[in-house]
Amino acid sequence: MKSTVTREGTNRGGRMALWRNRDFMLLWSGQAFSSLGTTVTQTAYPLLVWDLSHSAALVGLVGGLGTLPYIFLSLIVGALIDRWDRKRLMIVCDTGRAINLVSVLVVMWLGRLTVAQICANTLIEGTFYVFFNLAEVSCLPQVVSKEQIPLATSQNEATTGTTVLVGPALGGALYTLSQSVPFLADAISYVISVITLSFIKVPFQGKRQEGQQRKLLAEIREGLAWLWHQPLIRYIAFLTGGCNFIGAGLLPVLLVLVKQQHGSSLAYGTILTIGGVGAIIGSCWAHQFRSATALVRSLFASSGLRLCAFRSTR
Repeated sequence: MKSTVTREGTNRGGRMALWRNRDFMLLWSGQAFSSLGTTVTQTAYPLLVWDLSHSAALVGLVGGLGTLPYIFLSLIVGALIDRWDRKRLMIVCDTGRAINLVSVLVVMWLGRLTVAQICANTLIEGTFYVFFNLAEVSCLPQVVSKEQIPLATSQNEATTGTTVLVGPALGGALYTLSQSVPFLADAISYVISVITLSFIKVPFQGKRQEGQQRKLLAEIREGLAWLWHQPLIRYIAFLTGGCNFIGAGLLPVLLVLVKQQHGSSLAYGTILTIGGVGAIIGSCWAHQFRSATALVRSLFASSGLRLCAFRSTR
């Protein structure tokens, strides 16, 4: 028999329904706004760089700089967040990200914005994102009960999928209104995140016992050794990393093609949104196959579609 939710927000097993978990709902709602804002600026940054430089190389450079911190800092940050107060760290990161965007707005309004500053802002944003993202993932088991973790994770993934669908088109539409509007909207989303985080009462990590903390390098080596001895996870990590690297390189090409066809910023964002629809359809389709089969089929399909797109532009 399916469990039902009572008026008090608990099911018949006595467990609290997820929507009644005040701390999780604060965390989730704040990150929903923040993720949407981030997707909006991820769409607006390439458009802004293109308008300033008309250089596909610089568009690609700005996009690449945003990913560098995750590549080089994730192992170190993963060990550090176990030593620091995660909630305070997340508040500091989102405050820093808001200030970072405000600096873009101020210089833009003064008419002195350059690609060099955008590169610096993108690198700063990427660095804050590494710390925030890893802290957020690590704090979830502290915010919800063990039984609620699968449902909470599903809700977070559904929210991410929604922002992937809505964000690019919204970013293109806001950029069409004004170059500054997407960045202002994202800065406001970070302020909302800081406010919701401040109202969360539960601690984001358990207390470590005396002598439990080890040297930073030892923990990093242990993590690398564990990954290397997990063949499937290691393979997926390298495969997805390579695909993301290639996919990121296609964004400048897509932007140039749209602009060459005199497409608008909204058209560019809409195309990215269509890509998000394809990703969701693919995730629903993939569960019908074994992981290896799904990976091979998706790679062949992706390669074929990209080849057709390339031939059609010649």
